Amino acid sequence: MVTALELNHVWKKFHRGEFHDSLRDAIPALVKSCVGLGSQKSELAEKDFWALQDIDFKVEEGERLGFIGHNGAGKSTLLKILSNIIAPNRGSMRVHGKLRALIEIGAGFHGDLTGKENIYLNGAILGMTKKEIDRNFDSIVDFSGIEAFLNMPVKRYSSGMAARLGFAVAAHLDPDILIVDEVLSVGDIQFQKKCLGKMNEVANSGRTVLFVSHNISAIRQLCHRSILLDHGKTLADGPTDEVIKQYLGMTESQSKLSLAERTNREGNGNARVTAILSGSNLSDLSPSGFTDMGGSLYIRVKYDCIREITHPVIAVSIWNMTGEILLLNMTTSLTEKIPRPLRGQGYVDFQIPFQPLVTGEYLFSVGIYERENDETRRLIIVDHILNAGNMTVYEAPFQPMSAIRTPPGVCVAPFTWCQSNDS
Repeated sequence: MVTALELNHVWKKFHRGEFHDSLRDAIPALVKSCVGLGSQKSELAEKDFWALQDIDFKVEEGERLGFIGHNGAGKSTLLKILSNIIAPNRGSMRVHGKLRALIEIGAGFHGDLTGKENIYLNGAILGMTKKEIDRNFDSIVDFSGIEAFLNMPVKRYSSGMAARLGFAVAAHLDPDILIVDEVLSVGDIQFQKKCLGKMNEVANSGRTVLFVSHNISAIRQLCHRSILLDHGKTLADGPTDEVIKQYLGMTESQSKLSLAERTNREGNGNARVTAILSGSNLSDLSPSGFTDMGGSLYIRVKYDCIREITHPVIAVSIWNMTGEILLLNMTTSLTEKIPRPLRGQGYVDFQIPFQPLVTGEYLFSVGIYERENDETRRLIIVDHILNAGNMTVYEAPFQPMSAIRTPPGVCVAPFTWCQSNDS
C-alpha cells in the first residue's frame, strides 16, 4: 500500500497569554517580566499547555479515517496542522499528493456579491482554478439546489442556503486527500443525506478521506478506521466500531458527573444547562427517568443564564446506546418557539404524547442556542452537552400494541389494519 499521509510524533503547545488592551497595562507587565525572571518563567510554564501530545499515525492511499473525541480533545488543532494552517512544535508531517480541507464552509463569501460570483470567489479561495470552476459550474449549481437565487446577493440568503452553496463548491474539489470537518450537518435532512452521499462517492473513488465529526452514525457509515483523541493524546486507533464503543464508554463515565462538573460541553457560556429530567408525567421527573413503550414522555431542561438570551432555541436529542440519533426535538422544529427571552434561572418542558421508542436504555444530549435575530435561522451555540442524561423505556403489558412484546427495530407507532375481500 502507498502511504498518503503520515504524522511523526507531533506535539503542539499553546500559551494562555494575558491580553493587554492599552500601553498603560502593557508597560508594567513588561517591567515585571524583566525584573522577576525566575518566577516569571515558572508562571509562564503553568500557562503553557499541550494541545497535542505525541500524535503518530499513517494513512494509506484510499483509506477513510475518522477522528472522534470530546470538545477540547485536540481535533481542531490536529486539523489545522494537517491543513498547514499552523505548524507543530515538535514532530513532522509528510503528505503525498494534493490535499484540500472542507473546514469552514462558505469561507470568504462576500454578502454583496451574487451566488454566482461567490462560487468563483469561494472556489478560488479553496484552490480551484477558473477552468476547474467553469467545468464544474453547472454541477455545483445543481448540487446546491438554489439555481433560482443564483443572481441574488448572498446577504439575502438564509443561513441554510449559504451553507448549501458553500458545501456545493467545496464538494467539487478534486484532491488526492480530502479533510472534512463537521460539514455534513449543513442544510436540511435531505441535503445532509446528499452531503454524506457525496462524501461516500469521493471515498469510493479511491481518494483518501479524513473525517472529523460528532455524528457517530456518519463516522460509522463513512470510515473503516477511527482514532479517538482525549486531551491531545491518542487513546485508541483501530476499527471504527471498536473505537466508537470506547468513546461511548467515556461519555457514559461523564454522565455520572453533575452537569455543573461536565467537561464535554461547548458554547459561549452565556447560559448553562443545569439539569435534564424525564419521566412519563410531570410528577415523576428524574435525571434517570423512565416511561412505557407507547406512553407519554416529558423532558424538562433547566437552565441558568449569565445574560439574557434574546432569541432562544432549545434542543434535546435522544440516542441509542450505539451512538445513533433517534429523535431530535427543537423549539423551532414545528411552529412553536420559546415566546420570551431566557433570563435568570428557569426551565423548558417538552412533551411527546406518544413516544415511539421500543424497550431499552437511551441517552439524552441537550443544547441551548441563540438565533442572531428574529428573522435569521443561524444559531449560535450557547451550551451543548453530549450524554446529558438517560432514560429507560419499559414494556407496557396492558397496551394493545405491546402484545407482540418488544418488536424488532427502534420505534413503534399506533396502527390499524383494514381488510377487503374480492367479491
